[in-house]
Formats: sequence, structure tokens, C-alpha cells
Amino acid sequence: MPKETDITKHTQRAACVMAVENEIDLEMSKNPLNNFSYQQQIWTLLSVVEDHHFKISIINPLPEQRAAAYIDGLINAIVHPIRACYSDKPNSNSNSNSNSKKIDREFRDNSYIYTQEWIDLAKSYLNFCSIFPLYHAKMIELTVSGNDIVPSDWSSYNLTYEAYDRLVAKRDPTTENSPLTHISAKELRRHMSISGNYYNVNFSKRLMTALSDAYFEDFNNRHNLPNQWNFLTFSISDFRKVFISLQIMASAWFMARVIAVEEGVPALAFSSALWTPKKSMLINIIASHIEISRTKVSKVLDYLTYGNKGIRHPDIAIQPLIELNESQYAISPFIIMHTNGERNLCVLLNQIPEERYIYSRLVQEKEYRVRQEIINSLEGLDLEFTHGQIDSTDIDLAIIDHYKKTCLCIEIKWFIEPSEIREVLSRSEEIIKGVSQAKKVSEAFRNGNSKLLNLLSINQTYDFLSIVGSVNSIGHHVAQDSNVPVIKIWHLTTQIRNHNNLSATVNWLNRRQYLPTKGIDFTIEKFPITCGEWSSTWYGIRPISNN
Repeated sequence: MPKETDITKHTQRAACVMAVENEIDLEMSKNPLNNFSYQQQIWTLLSVVEDHHFKISIINPLPEQRAAAYIDGLINAIVHPIRACYSDKPNSNSNSNSNSKKIDREFRDNSYIYTQEWIDLAKSYLNFCSIFPLYHAKMIELTVSGNDIVPSDWSSYNLTYEAYDRLVAKRDPTTENSPLTHISAKELRRHMSISGNYYNVNFSKRLMTALSDAYFEDFNNRHNLPNQWNFLTFSISDFRKVFISLQIMASAWFMARVIAVEEGVPALAFSSALWTPKKSMLINIIASHIEISRTKVSKVLDYLTYGNKGIRHPDIAIQPLIELNESQYAISPFIIMHTNGERNLCVLLNQIPEERYIYSRLVQEKEYRVRQEIINSLEGLDLEFTHGQIDSTDIDLAIIDHYKKTCLCIEIKWFIEPSEIREVLSRSEEIIKGVSQAKKVSEAFRNGNSKLLNLLSINQTYDFLSIVGSVNSIGHHVAQDSNVPVIKIWHLTTQIRNHNNLSATVNWLNRRQYLPTKGIDFTIEKFPITCGEWSSTWYGIRPISNN
């Protein structure tokens, strides 16, 4: 039993860590931009973000894998400065006249530097946002020594699984290409006006049709929930049409900047980089283009508006429309183009009590949908598929090759995103449950369970493996088991389809050849992080690329 002095020391250390965590949270909210109006803060932050994206995709393009990591990091980092601005936003009933100030849309060195410093701080802060939750989950220890926060040794962990989640895409990359250059530059230029430092795009019916022809399929591939799902004020079909309209318009706005820069607009057309449409105009254009009511379009946009629907800790990736004032939005083409609207809608709905109840009933269909997607993706191969219940567990999906006497059983998992560290830890718990189920199935096979063998129409001479297949994450290292592979489903089906060999795939899984290899595919780098007067060290996973 711990001594009372040990308990006291532990309590004091925990209180000290909590105090430091609170100080770091407070430090994150400080920046000279705090002295600007809320509208100016938002415009400046998002314009600089647009500039970052423009430079890494157009001016000095990064290799694909590095660009993907950079984009994810930038989206995650900007969450915190935007949230800090919103938290300090003057109340609409306030006597402050800061809400009525006109936005200065010119490039200003000082403002750019302040914003860059805030984004850099946010990137360090993201690492603290990993350290403290891991400490609270009792997965690491923290010691405060002076102004240093010293974590316990993380190098003893097997970081291969985290590397897999970072380096292997959540979905088949061939279905999520970022459409940047599809539309004819001549067609877009006909609908543009350029004057001085500014450009504008006239989203006529003709242009919207051309944009839809160019971009719709790429963006539509990111959506897979049933059209008939209905929420309080709109259906998934309504949401999809509105969100894809936003994405194709944002893509055009981005490409218009490329054209403007080519024509010599100063400062890389920085003054117009952020899209700031009038609300009424945006509603009218979308409603006309997709032929649904203005009211329904307005309802969808209302859900997508930052901080609406009672969300206490808004996230710009989930609610990407920010109100500059009562009649105008600020919309980052970068964020709209690189987010999965349907996936983030699920996150949003789970934060709204009355919608959460509806969503919880609908997601019971998700296992069926993933199962069908797997079967459809393997169509044409000489394989059989089945599912069903046996005793205290069930088979989500079994893939069987009777000719080569091989059977692969999959326990299906599908998680809500995005993946902050708290959600990664929560997912790990679900993966552990899935691993437990997979082990029950394997045990039933070893024991010659007649219900299992009859369901699968196999016998014990078959090569048999039970795994966990996740749509988007394989969880933390604590969730892994040496006897049960955990893999992303698209990665698995691609392997089966490309090699047309279930037996070889089972061997590939057993040997864990789907995992990246340290020193070949990735390296672990230790780096310093700071926030205010506090510092620490943490680690990063860097891909090794021939690019």
C-alpha cells in the first residue's frame, strides 16, 4: 500500500502539472493580433493560411506525402488561434464598436509576422495537446523541473502503429485527389475581374455548370453515407449538394488566384486570397445551381457556420464558414478543399444533443455499408462472402477462397474523425474490443465450433485468420495484439484486389508486412517545443521519401 507521503507527493505533482497546463492554454491565446478587431483577426489569420497553401502547392510545390503532412498540420494548428479569437469576440449586444470596423485587406508586414508567430506557437501547442492527455490517461509521466516539462521515455513504445496511421491514408488516395487544375483557365478568366490588388469571380450559372463538370466527381467520391439519411432540417443528400457546391466554388477561387498572380497582381494577390462572399448571394447561387430551396441551403450553411448550434469548442475544419458580420462569410478555400465534409458533419451531429439521437440510430447501418463496400471492391474475384452470428459474437464479414482453402474474417470498425489525441485513445479502446472479438472467432475455429464452420462452409484444414479492419484508424500501440492484425480496410482490399490472392494476403497480414518499417519508411525525430516560458521535448514521425 502506498505511503501517505507518496500519495501527498503524487497529488502535489499532479496539481503542479495541472497549473502548468492551464498556463500553457492561456499563453496560446496571446498575440498582438488580439489588439485588432475580431473581423480583422479572422481575415488576417485565414489570409496567411491561404498564402501558406498557395506557396506549398503552386510557388514551391512539396512532394505529395510531405504536402499531405503539411496540410494536416496547418489545419490542426489554425484551430487554436481561430478559437482564441472567437472566445474573445465582443458580444453582439456589446457597446463596443469593433464589430463595425472596416477590414484592412492590404498586405501588412507586421500583421503577417504576428500571424506567422501565432501559427508557429500553435504547432508547438499541438504537441502539448498530446502530452497532457497522455499524462491524464496515465500513459506517460510528467515531471516539472524549473520551466521544463519532462515526459517519461517514449522511445520504449512501438511507434510503428502510430506511423501507420500517419503515413497510410485514411481512404484510398485514388478517390481523394485534390482537384486544382481541372477547369479551363480561359473559361474561369471570362468570369473574373481584376483591379489593382484585387480579383473577383462571378459565379454565373454557366460557370457553376462548368465547375460542376470539372470537380463534382472528385469531391463526390469523399461521400458515402446514404442519401436517405434525414436529420432535423436536411438530408445527407441536401448536405452533400450544398457542401460540394462550396468546394467547387472554393476551388475556382483558388485557381482564380493563380491566374491573378500570373497576370501580375501584387503580393501574390494576397488581398483577395480569402473568399468573403455575401451570405444572400452565396445562398442564391447554390440554391439555383442544385435546385433546392433557399431555406434548405440556409439551414445547411447555418450548421456549417463557426460556433453555431451551441458548439462550445468550435473547430474550423468542422464548421468552416465564419461570420465576418451579419451579412458576410469568411471562407478559406484551403480548408474547404481539403476537408471531408460528410465525415466532419458526423462529428458535428454528435455534439448537438437532438441530432446525436437521430445519428446514433442511423449509424447502425454503417457496418452494412462498409461490408457492402468491401464486397463491391472485390467484385470479379473468385471469392465468397458471408456474415452472421455465432454464440456470443458475430462475424462482420468473412472472405473465403474455397479453391485455395483460405478464410479471412474481419471485425469492422468505423470511427468518427478528426483524430485529436483524446479521440485516438478512445478509438484504441474500441480497437481493443475488436481485437477481443477477433480472438473469440479464432478460438471458435481452433475448437472446431460447428456453428462457425457451418456458417462459413469451411473445415479446419483451411488457412484461417481473424483480424480487425478499420475504416480510418488502427489505434494506439496499446491496442495492438501479436495474434490479431489491425489494418485500414481500403489498404486490405487494395492488397487483395491487386494480387488476386487471398492466401498471400493472409500471409502478408500475419507477417505484418502492411506496417511501415522504421529506418526505411519513417524516422522518429526528437525536437524541442515551447509555449511562453514553458518548454519540453517531444517526438515526430517523419516519412522517408525518395521525393
